[in-house]
Amino acid sequence: HTYEEAAEIIYRTYEYYIYRYPQKRFHGKTANQVRQEALTAVTPEQYPIAPSRRIERFWEGIEKSKAKHQAQAQQ
Repeated sequence: HTYEEAAEIIYRTYEYYIYRYPQKRFHGKTANQVRQEALTAVTPEQYPIAPSRRIERFWEGIEKSKAKHQAQAQQ
């Protein structure tokens, strides 16, 4: 693929995600619909991101690694 083709594919993917892809976390609305509602609302509806145990374990591992390195540096 050329640079132009890659750029076009990325743009089309972005456009689909923002304007056409209804998301479960937005209760079936697209990201653009949620954004437009938020821009006109006095108090925009909140759509919290559900916790991911995989990501939580990742960060726990990072913290353990940092603590281990700090303990080694103090010795």
